[in-house]
Order: sequence, then C-alpha cells, then structure tokens
Amino acid sequence: MLTIKDINVGYDGTAVLHAINAQFEPGTLTALVGPNGTGKSSLLKAMAGLISSKGTVQLANTTIPNSKRIEAIAYMPQDTGAQSSLTVLEVVLLGRLRSLGLRIGGDIREQALAALRKFRLEQFQERAIGALSGGQRQLVFLAQSLFRGPEVLLLDEPTAALDLRHQLIVLERIVETCQTSGMIAVAAMHDLTLAARFADRIVFLDDGQVVADGAPGKVLTQQILEQVYHVAAEVQPGPSGALHISPVRALDDMKAG
Repeated sequence: MLTIKDINVGYDGTAVLHAINAQFEPGTLTALVGPNGTGKSSLLKAMAGLISSKGTVQLANTTIPNSKRIEAIAYMPQDTGAQSSLTVLEVVLLGRLRSLGLRIGGDIREQALAALRKFRLEQFQERAIGALSGGQRQLVFLAQSLFRGPEVLLLDEPTAALDLRHQLIVLERIVETCQTSGMIAVAAMHDLTLAARFADRIVFLDDGQVVADGAPGKVLTQQILEQVYHVAAEVQPGPSGALHISPVRALDDMKAG
C-alpha cells in the first residue's frame, strides 16, 4: 500500500497542491487526470521526492523521507530527451545500477533484453539512445523502469509521444506488470478514453485539489467533465465495454460549473 497524506507543494510563494490525500493499492494502475497546470506533474514529483513538499509518503506503513523517496520509488518523466552515447541496452541495464558489478552476467543481460522485447525494441539494443526518436526513447526508459522491478512506478504522460499502437502496448505492459508483480503504478494522463480502458481508478485534480476519486464508471461522468474541464461531453460504453469520452463543445465560464 502506498499512502500520501497532506501533500502540499508551492512555487515562489504560490500554492500548487493543497493537502492531497490518497491511497494506492498493490497491483493497480491509477490515472491522474485534470486540466493543464492543475498539479498532476507536481504531485508525481513530490511523491518521488524530486521537489520540495510538505506531507508524508508511506510505503507499507513506513514513512519515506523526501530525500529517500527516489530510491524506493521509480519515476519516469514526460521528457526523456537524451543525447548520450550509451546504447539502448546499456540504458536499460542502468535500471539496476546498484546491483551491477564490474562484469555483467549473462542472466542480467538476458533479463534486460527481455525488457526490451516487451516493447519490440530488441533490434535497437546496440544503437545509441540519442539516435532514437522521442517516442522510441520513451519506450526505452519505460523498459528501464520496469527492468528495475520497482514496488511503485510513477509516470508522467507515458503515452504522450507514442503512436496509437505503442500507446496500447505501453499501457498493456504496465497493467500486466501490476497484475503479475503487485507493482503500484500512478500515471498522469490526458486521454480520458485510454484512462477509462486501462486504469483501475481515476483521480481528478482541479486547481491543485482532488475533486473526484474512484473507478472509471463512477467518476467519468458528464457532470464531472463539465465541472473540471468546462466542456460538454458524451460518455458512453465502447465496443469493449470501457467508457468512451467524446468532447462535444467548450463551455463558457458562465455556463460551466
């Protein structure tokens, strides 16, 4: 269980997050959704210990100090730009830097290759990471994060630079890893239809506060979408049974609420 209590974040005297509280169950994927600038990325960075924050983060009922969170929690940013001569395979191996010795055993190397195969990247193993496209780099760093074998994985827009096929592959692999290893995954997402299909739970943030929290079928409603995004939208079951969200029109501020 991952528990966050009263997480507050501010920049230059301006509050960005206001007393965020939540619990995340093992084996689940939670989607953080909400408008731009509402605090999704800040919350992930605070949970990972990458920015100064107030409040507590507990993993299995043990409080993790801010300075130690990055050791216990894996974080993958939205921008994975890298101009490095390291090969793709070497980048993945860095996911277990603390356990690597001077020589890399065949078992570890094969496990790293298996992580690449999950994303159809094994053919790039000897290519420099800086020579890949942005979407390919994003896949490599996700492979690195999963290769690390974290208890908690935080992802900031993991599908942002990807084509439709790879969006599905990435979310399928994350869900698969959660279900097989008990990993807790929390991902900031903008695509509500993808969130509805893959996430076990959705947390809506608006103006730095949690305004809705629950299963997709509970919180993805026309009323909440109007309140948070100021849009009229249709919410209907798709062919797979998961909800499909179709924005219809933007609402004037006077009409939204």
